[in-house]
Amino acid sequence: TFGKGDLLFQFDANNDPNNKNNAGDDGFDLSTKIKNQSSISPDTDHGEISSIREEKKHSISSVIGKKYDLQTNQVRECLRPRKISVSEYSCQALPSPIINLGFPKMGSSSAHAFFGCGGLTSMHYRCNYAKACAECIRESIEAGEPPFSRCDKADAYTQIDANTKPDYSFPQIEYLENIVLGVKKATFLLPFRNMENWYKSVREWHAMKMRLARSNITGLPRGKGKTLKELSDWFCWHVERVRDIVKRNPGHVLVEYDIEDPSTGDFMGELFGIDSNCWGQANTNTQLHPELNGTSISIPWVVKNRRGPRNEVLFTESNEKEINNEIKTNAPTLTPTQSLDYSDSCFRARSDTIPTSLYNKLPRPIINLGFPKMGTTSIHAFFGCGNYSSMHYQCSPTYACGECMRRSVEEDLPPFAKCDHAPAEVYAQIDYYDTKNILHYLPQTELLEEIVHGYPNATFLLTFRSMDKWYDSVKNWYNMKQRMQMSNITGFPRCKGKNLREFSDWFCSHVRRVRELVAKNPSHSLVEIDIEDPGAGDRLSDIFGVDARCWGHANINSKIHPDLE
Repeated sequence: TFGKGDLLFQFDANNDPNNKNNAGDDGFDLSTKIKNQSSISPDTDHGEISSIREEKKHSISSVIGKKYDLQTNQVRECLRPRKISVSEYSCQALPSPIINLGFPKMGSSSAHAFFGCGGLTSMHYRCNYAKACAECIRESIEAGEPPFSRCDKADAYTQIDANTKPDYSFPQIEYLENIVLGVKKATFLLPFRNMENWYKSVREWHAMKMRLARSNITGLPRGKGKTLKELSDWFCWHVERVRDIVKRNPGHVLVEYDIEDPSTGDFMGELFGIDSNCWGQANTNTQLHPELNGTSISIPWVVKNRRGPRNEVLFTESNEKEINNEIKTNAPTLTPTQSLDYSDSCFRARSDTIPTSLYNKLPRPIINLGFPKMGTTSIHAFFGCGNYSSMHYQCSPTYACGECMRRSVEEDLPPFAKCDHAPAEVYAQIDYYDTKNILHYLPQTELLEEIVHGYPNATFLLTFRSMDKWYDSVKNWYNMKQRMQMSNITGFPRCKGKNLREFSDWFCSHVRRVRELVAKNPSHSLVEIDIEDPGAGDRLSDIFGVDARCWGHANINSKIHPDLE
């Protein structure tokens, strides 16, 4: 069972008739005798937590293995993710950061690529230029600080264990209590895969099996981990321990998933609001998977989204020594191309909406009803170059255009009445990001009727571009995609916008709505422009009498358009 307020993506094992109060078949209560943390609370000192952890460390290995039988691997509940439908939660703002508590060779690189592809800042293995995540977590906790205080800030930490000396370091085990209690709210990942496949992967990956066996890890003492059974038992114990502590700290979210399940991309995409095509197989061992040779993705250790468009910082085993001298920024493109049918007229700008007799005579104000990332800055620059007074995003020193428009309408005034600046001839971008409520507000959808009726002689602009390129631009611009998904916009309800098709459908419905409303109010003029059309500058010049050379590309995302940088 789960409670909506708890946001726990797991079932309650206490209601499982096959689970006797989390006790093993021998009656040993794992949660009581090993994981009894009644003395630990969010107020417990970090050093005290470490002391409690060390006292338990040496008694754990004697319990692991008593409860499990290798022959029942396929039915053991601890080897299967407890995944539920996420439709009710898919657009909730999951707590940040996202921390992977899973084991190595269980899709950590794929998770890293997924979040990086979705525009989030993701750390993998290293959490700053010089140190592994495991090291800065240990240093933070030993200093009595929150677990990630000495690590670089990120949206996601997709691999926190590390091959440190003398032992392989597992913060998700050794410092689990510190992490869960030291981070007020987090989304924890717990990936699963077939145990035999995992065992083969560990065995074949840079002597990892040998490194694990020679380390002294809690639950896997030195000399253990040589067989499938020993590693399976260790994994099972870790899964139950994570489930237990997250359940007792309901401010967190636990997301369990099987990296080998074909539906995992859809599950993760729906849950995190990231295109499901961002999920794939990364860092694949082609010796075990020759069918993927040449198609799997090699992912950098660190993908950092500092501002808006992603700026990747690469760490690989080959360039590790030189990384302090040069930061490479040529990470691979992770988002696959998608193809949809755009034959509908709503995806094409019409060229016959303005008769030539009205060229250079169109009424003002000129109000752009198009969407963001569709040439608003280029429009602003064009009219400014032509000596028009133009506003873009900000309509006063105090308020964004969208904000003062909303305030005006709330007081039954014309939409631009409370915008402090003198009335402009052009309003090139009227939508804005409401930082207080973390929402994107679009007056062109929410106040469309008020705009049309408030300015009965206005000229409206409606911009168009390739849906594929627009979607890419939205995804890579200051988390705009996620903001729009959370904003419950007219025609684009909360939880929509998980993929290109949903964004395209929304755009199409908006175009139809604008065209219909303007057609019902013939005192207005509607100019439709495809910003990617090479003739767009000449067309705008003919209609508005501005030199065509004033038209160009402004506010370009150079990550998507390096040719225009």
